[in-house]
Amino acid sequence: MKPRFTTHSTFKIERTYRASMERVYAAWSNPDAKARWFSPAEQFEFRVGGREFSRGGPPGGAVYTFDALYQEIVPHERIVYTYSMDQDDDRISVSVSTIEFVQTEEGVKLTFTEQGAFFDGYDKPEQREHGTNYLLDLLGKSLGESNDETHELVSRRRLDAPRETVYRAWAEQDLLAKWWGPNGFTNTMHKFDWRPGGVWEFTMHGPNGVDYPNRNVFSEVGPERIVLRHDSNPYFILTADFEESNGGTEIVFRQAFESADDYAKLKSMCEEANEQNLDRLGAVLKGLTE
Repeated sequence: MKPRFTTHSTFKIERTYRASMERVYAAWSNPDAKARWFSPAEQFEFRVGGREFSRGGPPGGAVYTFDALYQEIVPHERIVYTYSMDQDDDRISVSVSTIEFVQTEEGVKLTFTEQGAFFDGYDKPEQREHGTNYLLDLLGKSLGESNDETHELVSRRRLDAPRETVYRAWAEQDLLAKWWGPNGFTNTMHKFDWRPGGVWEFTMHGPNGVDYPNRNVFSEVGPERIVLRHDSNPYFILTADFEESNGGTEIVFRQAFESADDYAKLKSMCEEANEQNLDRLGAVLKGLTE
């Protein structure tokens, strides 16, 4: 019989994210935003007494179950939850996690503290801390980056599809129309000439009923990089770089505005809109690979 024992441990991790408080807090409180860096939840009730429940793991490997109960929520200041972690049918830990948010000149300082009881050697505190560091790095990537000097927004995402499938989702206009734009938008394609110098004209239909005509000109259309100029107001260069990664694809999505005024005016909206765009791309790719 395997010996039973409990290891008690506390660890603390600090991060500073160069993003607005609203976006950092939403990465914990909004299920779609959290799913960009954490296991997608089957149940997500962000309220005191609410439950968050998710399951996942490597293909063909153990299934890990995260079952959390929210104990304290102070918007933009503090989140406290208790949670259990199971490996298949074995309970491997029970913890209290506290996330604290502080606005600083450099950005939002996040402090993550976990106080855990780890059971029977299934998981060790140093392994949990390592895994949490990895998740907080993913959280940072999900927030994107901005450069006020170059008027550029950058989003990074790992897509669970091979590069040729990701490329297909861009190169085939019927697939592109399914995912282009933020949540709630649909597209009508008018012209799609997939080649350097080719023109892409379409109308985006907003959830509020407003239509937005768009005109783009492609300058690169290879499986490693796609570059286009948005040739209608607001003017910007969009660059998407693709790199193969363990059966998936790492994408870097850059939007560089030509006008400082447009960048300042649209930055907060486009930061989230670009992330939603990649969410929708991921959903289309899931349908292509299942």
